Amino acid sequence: MAQVDKASYRNRGGLIQRLVTAYKRFRHFTAAGENLVVKPSAEFRMVGHAVLEVGDNVTIQDQSFFQLTMPEPKVFIGNNTVIGRRNIITAKNRISIGNDVLIGSDVQIIDHGHGMRRDTLIRLQKAEIGFVQIGDDVWIGAGAKILMNVTIGTGAVIGANSVVTSDIPDYAIAVGSPAKVIKYRT
Repeated sequence: MAQVDKASYRNRGGLIQRLVTAYKRFRHFTAAGENLVVKPSAEFRMVGHAVLEVGDNVTIQDQSFFQLTMPEPKVFIGNNTVIGRRNIITAKNRISIGNDVLIGSDVQIIDHGHGMRRDTLIRLQKAEIGFVQIGDDVWIGAGAKILMNVTIGTGAVIGANSVVTSDIPDYAIAVGSPAKVIKYRT
């Protein structure tokens, strides 16, 4: 009868626990670049054929929440992008975040809304599904809300607590609710 080295079954230095933790943290990504950092309290809820792809050097801070629900949601995050603390990213269709993007804390990015017809109770109306496109080199200030069917151009800056309901041009600085362009980066 063969001898079994019981020491080989031990969890030396917590390796097994680290592997299990890494699996739980990264299993949601359909593609992930190098140096991905996902803080332990980040949360992911994905349904159906959800796609979540991130580039190199992406950081997702504590308590950020990603919800990808039906029908076929896709979220793409480019290289060198930071998703701040307590962000909510909710996709039913497509959210694309470019390279070198800084997203402050408590930001919400949502690619869908709700029907507003008078002839049907609001709670019975289906979601209206759109998209969000965020260009490269964008800075989104803390507490901002990015709503559906919006494109934020390359180099744009969105002020803290702003609500973006329409397209923001390249290199524009937009603030307020709804967000309006006040000037351009020089």
